[in-house]
Amino acid sequence: MHDDDRDEFGEYAHEEILQALVMHLLTTADLDQLCDDADLPHLTLADGTPVTVTSARVYRDAGVLTLDRGVWLELSDGSVFGLTIGVSRRPREEVTLHRP
Repeated sequence: MHDDDRDEFGEYAHEEILQALVMHLLTTADLDQLCDDADLPHLTLADGTPVTVTSARVYRDAGVLTLDRGVWLELSDGSVFGLTIGVSRRPREEVTLHRP
């Protein structure tokens, strides 16, 4: 593991990486395209305007009072969601991080 990887992800690398992936996905891809890719219907307002992700922040940056990792999503229709990264089991052996 690189030293800067340790600083960025710490001892909770799994949660931090999953949190970063969700953030990246929801801030770089169009919600309609994600729905198309998953063969899901699109979210739209009553007038047909697409619902979009207006804000996606990690819990810490959103001020969510929890020790969990997760992503706080705000949508253009006014709805707000928290996607929590929950751990059911830790890895049995040491995991290393490799940059692509």
